[in-house]
Amino acid sequence: MGLSYSTMAIVKLAFAAWFLAWLSRLVYDLIVPSFTKKQKPIPPETSKFIQDQRRVANFGFLPDKSLENRLIARAIPNERLVEVYGIDNSFTTTSATAYRRFLSGVKRILPNSKTENWPRFFEAASTAFGLTLDQLSNTRGSLPLAAFVRQLVFLTTLYSFFDVNPEDVNLEDVGVATIAINDLWVYSKTDTSPEILQASRTQLKGALRRILPNRSTTDNPLNIIIPAYETMWRVVLLTYITAGFRDVDQDTADQFRQVVQGVPECFERGSSDNVATMAMNFSKEGLRLYPPTRRIYRDFDGEQQTADILQCHRDPAIWRDPERFRPGRFAPGEFTADMKRAYLPFSIEPHKCPAADRFAPHVIVILVVILAKGLGTLESGAEVRFGDEELDRDRSAVLPSGRLDTEEWTLRVRKKNV
Repeated sequence: MGLSYSTMAIVKLAFAAWFLAWLSRLVYDLIVPSFTKKQKPIPPETSKFIQDQRRVANFGFLPDKSLENRLIARAIPNERLVEVYGIDNSFTTTSATAYRRFLSGVKRILPNSKTENWPRFFEAASTAFGLTLDQLSNTRGSLPLAAFVRQLVFLTTLYSFFDVNPEDVNLEDVGVATIAINDLWVYSKTDTSPEILQASRTQLKGALRRILPNRSTTDNPLNIIIPAYETMWRVVLLTYITAGFRDVDQDTADQFRQVVQGVPECFERGSSDNVATMAMNFSKEGLRLYPPTRRIYRDFDGEQQTADILQCHRDPAIWRDPERFRPGRFAPGEFTADMKRAYLPFSIEPHKCPAADRFAPHVIVILVVILAKGLGTLESGAEVRFGDEELDRDRSAVLPSGRLDTEEWTLRVRKKNV
């Protein structure tokens, strides 16, 4: 039986609409990338600013850039860390021999980033999540977010670098250690009495001795814990809150669902790297908005230098909508040469963090996914309270990222298996 004239007309119109939509998409895919690659030149003053910040970070200001001079220039601003934590690592030493020994040791114990290990890390981190949730949840279901994420990241640091099973750790000791580390960091920048400093140091030392009973008394675990744990926990917290509870564009929201669903399987050998790349971009964007070190300090022969990493990461002449969380900006065709030069979350060669390219970004996104699965997001009905009228009211307001800015943040807990 033949189709009626009206039916044929409808079919033709539908086909024409589909063809136009397909053609428009094809034109967009072919033409738009060519425009996005042609970045508008940044102003000369911005280019000079980025060059100056890189020159501080890579020690280009030194008349003699020998390793010894670079170590001196980095160690002087970090003297407070030696005083409060008693650490002796590559950030604080002026000895080239000690520097090489420490860096070689870190590279040996730095967790192997082969893809088959990430599901195992995910499992250990999920165990740490469950233990910490049981420890910190109160009867009203309100979770202190900063304390929770600190303990979660601390436990995963112990697992990654010291091969400690989260189930073998007394969580009260973890609480003592993370509070003491945080307090000592704050005290190191204030005029605190020696008695208070000593009390926190004693508490921290005792907790670490119980957590790591087999460590040599001359081998301070804080040499590794401070750079590993301290560079991580705020990035994890702020990335989770921003991706899960703040205003983001629809593409970012859709990508986050895929990342939460696809991690850690997307990191396994043989899987499609589409979601894996997307997941790494979430880490990169978290590190852009909330760099572990907002400023890099150097000091040599009384000449003090500062690289403003936060300004590099949020300069509107380089980054479109710089205060928006948009991982898609790291996609090929959009991530420009100027962005690459301005992106310095883990400093720059010759002293770039050895965990910068693979380990740290993987850990960040895995922990963010565990938090999203276990605690929920705005989309799933979870609720974050910031203790700040503007942040509670306006989801587009920029999150503060100072050490003490997150202490009042709480989340209504819905217990759920990861």
